[in-house]
Amino acid sequence: MTRIRARAKTNTDSYMLVVILLVIVVLSGLLGFAFYTSHQNHISPTRVYGNWIEIGAPKQSTEILTFSDAGALRNHRLVTTSFEFDGRIVRLKTGSGLWVYERVGTPRSPQLRRVTPALPPQRFILEGYEDTVPMDGYNPAQNRRSALREHFSTK
Repeated sequence: MTRIRARAKTNTDSYMLVVILLVIVVLSGLLGFAFYTSHQNHISPTRVYGNWIEIGAPKQSTEILTFSDAGALRNHRLVTTSFEFDGRIVRLKTGSGLWVYERVGTPRSPQLRRVTPALPPQRFILEGYEDTVPMDGYNPAQNRRSALREHFSTK
């Protein structure tokens, strides 16, 4: 009688162990799938799709970059039919060389900074977020002057 109870307890223990291991395997599989899809969304080129408007340039010479599934356009002219995006860096290979842009800013103010060629420095903001940055000829000296003017003119 005790042998039967011991065998029944051993079978129950092994079933519980199998169930626990099965739950662990399923949860780790789901977690791995969640990480994989999150990574794929992070490096998806659709994160840079849209019109990127140059910050701080005069209105008559503001450059507009457009990224889409058809390629990249600069001022509504096709410059390349493909580009690479790794989640942070956008690389364009054009007839005039390699152009590299880094995604900077915040989710509330998505921006691109041109890395190569380094001169002249350029920053772009995604269309629709222009109100988060000063678009016209921004420079630190102007900002300091306007802050001083506001400080001394208010009473």
